[in-house]
Amino acid sequence: MPFDGFTVAAVVAEINSALSGSRVERVNAPTADEIVLSLRTEDRRTLKLCLSASSNIPKVNITSVVKDNPVQASALCMHLRKHLNSARLVGASQPGFERVIKLEFSASDELGYPRTEFLFAEIMGKYSNVILTDGDGKIINCVKPVDITTSSKRQVLPGMAYEAPPPQDKLDPTEATADDFAQLCDAYGELDADSFFVRCFRGFSPLMSRETATLAGASGKPVKEHGLPLYRAFRETVERCRAADFCPCIVYDGKKPVDFSVFEIKQYGAGTDTESFDSISECIDVFYRERENSERIKQRGGDVLRIVNAAETHIKKKIANIADDLGRCDDADKYRVWADLLTANLYRIEKGAASADVEDFYSDDGRVVTIPLDPRISASANAQKYYKKYTKSKTAKTELGKRAAAAEAELQYIRTVADALGRSETEEDLDQIRQELYETGYASKMKDARAKKPVKQKPMQFLTDGGYTVYVGRNNTQNDRLTMKDAGRYDWFFHVKNAPGSHVIMVVDGEEPPAQDFTQAARLAAYYSSKRGGENVEVDYTQVKNIKKPAGSVPGFVIYSQNYSATVTPDPGEAERLRVDKDKK
Repeated sequence: MPFDGFTVAAVVAEINSALSGSRVERVNAPTADEIVLSLRTEDRRTLKLCLSASSNIPKVNITSVVKDNPVQASALCMHLRKHLNSARLVGASQPGFERVIKLEFSASDELGYPRTEFLFAEIMGKYSNVILTDGDGKIINCVKPVDITTSSKRQVLPGMAYEAPPPQDKLDPTEATADDFAQLCDAYGELDADSFFVRCFRGFSPLMSRETATLAGASGKPVKEHGLPLYRAFRETVERCRAADFCPCIVYDGKKPVDFSVFEIKQYGAGTDTESFDSISECIDVFYRERENSERIKQRGGDVLRIVNAAETHIKKKIANIADDLGRCDDADKYRVWADLLTANLYRIEKGAASADVEDFYSDDGRVVTIPLDPRISASANAQKYYKKYTKSKTAKTELGKRAAAAEAELQYIRTVADALGRSETEEDLDQIRQELYETGYASKMKDARAKKPVKQKPMQFLTDGGYTVYVGRNNTQNDRLTMKDAGRYDWFFHVKNAPGSHVIMVVDGEEPPAQDFTQAARLAAYYSSKRGGENVEVDYTQVKNIKKPAGSVPGFVIYSQNYSATVTPDPGEAERLRVDKDKK
């Protein structure tokens, strides 16, 4: 997912083409690390320029995505409004072919005197930032202040002089000469051509490096054997960038976007599923839409995640404590043997003795054992004391065994909640999980869970190639309802074996589906589980009539018998293709 130097160059070209001369109408900050400028163009259109310093999704593009803004604007947002409202965008540039976009604005101060201000968007993963400076380069404000405790090399604070991020020890491809290229080929002759450009030149992502090597016919081969073809491919790529001859596209794996580029992608072969765009900004919007949604759900589900993590930590500690207590109960049989031996040797034990050496008639060799005694009481009383210890330890061991089993079941339950949380697609999914945790006592103080009952969502719906409807539960509460209330007795139940996962029901209406439909339902059960990233996942399946829910059991817990098993590999592309409720995600 490279927001590399070439992507930055394409975005800069698009900003200059579409937004140069436009005036800032509004500044918004939908999130703490994202700025959206509404700009009125010279042809009277309003376009939105998004500058995101998110660690997970840093980007800059002209966006059509509409986002909700906080009721109360942040201090940073108010500060940016003060400086940028009504300012005119002069243009955009890319210093040194780095992942930095420099926006120049012209404005007027309170007295009407002209002033220049710059907005720098640094697209650098977790170090991404958006920084406003005056015309002299003094920092006015920024999305992410960086003090000396965060970085000893470069501080970013209001009042300081702006310094560009430290340059990479690589050549600017727009300035590299043929001699430079030849020297690098000599120095890295043994290197795989796929890695050559990302190693030696700024702005090349691994994707673009491989693509340039593919263009040269040198992919997977040593640099020294293909110097001239590599140079020609390099020059072609750079010249296309200079001429803004971009052809943005997204590469898909099934229906999931996995990569994007400003040029056509040929490295994956002719059968690659790609989608082309006229605009790099539209390409970026489409590519990040699913990822942004997942990120938003993750952020807004932070309260649930904290409760689940805390519960898991508490349960694990409880299990460890029970194990320690069980270890101390291992002496129960020893106490019974000692009591028996004392009872059999009462006549031999002197009054007031601190210990007794007696023959162990339970052992094969009749060895002598030393039994500690309380000298204040008789030998008979000591024997009774050990009998009581034995009984107490045996009772405790039985009770601790029950507690251990209950704690293990509780741990498995909370892990099913974590699994459902990790697969949440919507706010409604989160609300249902909050409600479940509230009702099971894990979130008694969670205001959101008490405030409202979430709308009852329907389970995910799929259609096999044989035409059979398959339902997949989104969370434990829905799993219970789907399996124990909605499913017919002769429908088929699927669940990943010995791991958290969704209940999957294939509706058959008394028919016997073909084997391929059973396999597709099993793959859905594997995909919508904690083993979705694995291979050769074992899935159990049986008819619903064989499913039982023990009284008082936690949500989602069932037991079943007379089941079959299938070993499958989850297929995200197939899951997307078979899904029929995509508009309800």
